[in-house]
Amino acid sequence: MFARTFRIGGQFFKKAVESRAGRTSMGVLAGGVGLAMVAQYVDVAKADEKPVFVINGFYMSMREKYTLPGKSIYFMTVEWPSSSLSWEDFRGKVLGATDPSAAAAGSVRNDIYLNWESLKLPGKPNVGDNGVHASASPFEGLCERLNWLSADLESDYFGAAMLKAGIPKQTVLDWTIDPQVQFEGKKGSVFDYLEDMDADPCLKKAMSIAGVSSSWGTPTADKNMAFVFIKPHAVTDETKALVKSKLATAGIAITTEGSLDAKTIDEKKLIDQHYYSIANKATLQKPKDLNPPAAKQEKFAEMFGITWEKALEDGLVYNAADACKKLGVDGEAMNDMFGAAKKGGNSIKFGGGFYCAKLDPPKTSGGVTSWLNNLAGLFGK
Repeated sequence: MFARTFRIGGQFFKKAVESRAGRTSMGVLAGGVGLAMVAQYVDVAKADEKPVFVINGFYMSMREKYTLPGKSIYFMTVEWPSSSLSWEDFRGKVLGATDPSAAAAGSVRNDIYLNWESLKLPGKPNVGDNGVHASASPFEGLCERLNWLSADLESDYFGAAMLKAGIPKQTVLDWTIDPQVQFEGKKGSVFDYLEDMDADPCLKKAMSIAGVSSSWGTPTADKNMAFVFIKPHAVTDETKALVKSKLATAGIAITTEGSLDAKTIDEKKLIDQHYYSIANKATLQKPKDLNPPAAKQEKFAEMFGITWEKALEDGLVYNAADACKKLGVDGEAMNDMFGAAKKGGNSIKFGGGFYCAKLDPPKTSGGVTSWLNNLAGLFGK
């Protein structure tokens, strides 16, 4: 029965029973539920099996792709006249869609997808590992230069234009974490409001959102500037050459370039700032400090048979970082569990960058898994 319950061989268990250390370790386990008689002197209990609700469980795996030793990004700051190439075409035709298999023919992402073996990538690109990142708007380009390169707001081309247009410095800085802002009677993501716009209309819309007007005349910005980086999985000399060639063909100039290693990315929390809305909920904020919309809380209760408040009260809700510790898994394993929950219809989107999934720990989770691992160590297994 022990072998069936905990998936461990009888000979291994016999050694444990005959060992004082093993008997002591087993005794610790006997406080759970569902006792199983497995030897004359030993009772072993199955761990309590309660669901765990995890916030943004996919993020830790995303983060590890940038922060594990040996990883790095290769960045480029780029610019071009907005009159020669729209931002929308820069993203759609030059960079390519998020899904590299569906990206426009001849785009950077599609070429990386088709030629991944000759580019010496470890595997075929996908939606997450799609080769290259590029700013979604002139404003996001500014945000990314401020974050990744510690650029100076006042001397940055688009940053200076925003300040000159009358947008307060603190407002610009507040917007870098993509808050919900009021515009035309609706509340929405400032990043979404400014997405895929050329520099000049982006600047004017930013002024409208901020509710300011320039005291020195109509502001203009005729140059598009973006932050581009090759993602860790694709950083090879061959990929660098491909990206540079594609940018040059499109008439896009590279103004600076270089590498940022995993240690720097981790210590400066550059990837956490880059994915701020997702990362903050996954690693920094505790679930009790989050406030899902009332309608979404009702949906949560309907889906999972427990209210959000009750789940919090019972200590069942964890951010991704704490859930990894609770379940004793790494980011990749958590991502797999989170993905399986989503595929099985056990996840809910509370809002932008705010996802929650119900995970049902396996029967050998929690204390049982830790105990078995420790016990195996005693006997060299």
